[in-house]
Amino acid sequence: MEEENYALKVFYLGFKYNGFATQKDKPTIEGVLRNIFRNKIYGNRIHITYASRTDKGVHAIGQTVTINVKDINVDEVNTELPEDIAIWAYCKAPKYFDARRCTIYRHYKYIVFKRDLDLEKMKNASKDLLGIHNFKRFCYKIKGPVIRRIYYIKIDKIENGYLTLEFIGSKFARGLIRNLVDLLTRIGSGEIKNLNSVWEYSGPLCMAPPENLYLIDAYYPLKYMISDSGVEKVIKAIHMINEGESDERKILRKHMLKDFWKIMSDLRELSLKLHSTLH
Repeated sequence: MEEENYALKVFYLGFKYNGFATQKDKPTIEGVLRNIFRNKIYGNRIHITYASRTDKGVHAIGQTVTINVKDINVDEVNTELPEDIAIWAYCKAPKYFDARRCTIYRHYKYIVFKRDLDLEKMKNASKDLLGIHNFKRFCYKIKGPVIRRIYYIKIDKIENGYLTLEFIGSKFARGLIRNLVDLLTRIGSGEIKNLNSVWEYSGPLCMAPPENLYLIDAYYPLKYMISDSGVEKVIKAIHMINEGESDERKILRKHMLKDFWKIMSDLRELSLKLHSTLH
């Protein structure tokens, strides 16, 4: 049997991990996946691609991962994975499909646990970031140009006077979203002012905390199948976000659960449309 290219929708909580990508002697999401696939199920030769290299502490609802194997039993994999990682959808993908190169857009959400920020100032400043720019000045320890396109930034007030910031872009770079959150919140607080454009700002930035950021989706139109065991595991994992039952963790849990149901519904609808189109 020849190997197939499978696309997986992977959920994880990043609290215990040093980011997604494999790092020597440090726990990572990719490291866990490779260990399961290589040593327990599918043998030593494993090729994995992924859509987003999330940082230490950052979570994901719809990370897209590809793996080349002869066959895959998602229910079996989910029983082997720890309680904070789950595969909740999967499909055979085209041979050319590479999650990093082929993903059309990445969609992130950040929850800002600060009050009394000027929403209109933040929204106006965010308009300067839309389109294609060199975002190098807003990234973390990157030497060359960082040419990226941001399609959409949405800033909303939520419960308790807090805010959510959503970013949709072709791709991002290390520290970019968390630095943009810091920039926009400091504009909203009045700490940074008298700018005609955010591109005038050349001062220091302090990346916003990672645990309030999650990847909602890494989108590409594929005909996924939903894994019931994976969905159940995701819901259980999200309900684990209750450390001290603080307002912050309750709100994070609420928003992640709402966004999970939304993306799963959208993915199911897309799969049905693709099925009817192809048949």
